[in-house]
Amino acid sequence: MNAPSFLQLMKQVLLQTVLINNKKIKKKLRYGGAASFSKFNHFINYNDMENSGYKMELTSVPQHIVPEQETTLTLTLQKPSRLEVSHEQKIHLIIVSEDLSYFNHIHPVETEMGYTVKTAFPSSGKFYLFADYKPYGSSQVVNKLEVNVPGEGPSAQKYHKEELTGNSGAYAIALISDQGKFTNSHMMIDGILKKDGKEIDPATLDDFLGAKAHVVLISVDDKEYIHAHPEVENGKYKLHASFSKPGIYRGWIQFQAEGTVHTTDYVIDVVQEHGHHGAGHHAAGHQEVSKPHH
Repeated sequence: MNAPSFLQLMKQVLLQTVLINNKKIKKKLRYGGAASFSKFNHFINYNDMENSGYKMELTSVPQHIVPEQETTLTLTLQKPSRLEVSHEQKIHLIIVSEDLSYFNHIHPVETEMGYTVKTAFPSSGKFYLFADYKPYGSSQVVNKLEVNVPGEGPSAQKYHKEELTGNSGAYAIALISDQGKFTNSHMMIDGILKKDGKEIDPATLDDFLGAKAHVVLISVDDKEYIHAHPEVENGKYKLHASFSKPGIYRGWIQFQAEGTVHTTDYVIDVVQEHGHHGAGHHAAGHQEVSKPHH
């Protein structure tokens, strides 16, 4: 057998270098650092990247929606494309009232007409719908749509006071920032889960849509939409977070316990970080981002 050439030896050295670096990256992803920020903590702000190639058209039956009556919504993708299954569904549809006092998370299913789902709007007034989906070969896309339910709606609720503990039945989740406050810079948020006042490990919960929790955050002022999936570590929810700007945000955490889906809600006051001018939002390099368009 001929001795390996110099070129072959160099190829082997380069291959070993790649393998070693890959092992280092995997170790970093497992044990923390900037890489784990992108891999395992999905704090996805959909206001930063344009996805103008994709848009959903919304129709309803009946066309004039009546509060508290069943309505069939149909979403039609204007650019033909197959959708990937993301967290067990092809489309996650988040519905909120204009004042963010109402929240619903439902899943249209594929039909001959498009993607359809039945729901009921609780009152008259304006509602925002965030259609969250991933076409094959594309990054995540969110389309922000509006529905106006005829009639005079209730007085808008105003949110000013921070509420960082949400309750549902016997369960409660408290949010704690590692900075002691919520700022528009990189931070770690802990979620402390309790049942009947006693702290429990979120890892003991059922999986809900492929995760131990789903988090949605929407700003009161401009309806900036954020979708996150926290990890579970040392008996707590762990979420790397980076808000793009200060302001009041409404938040909802959904999880499943003993076969029942629970939703806890929050009011978060994000304040301006001293000396922070938005760089931290991009410097972390962790977000898959896009911008709702309509």
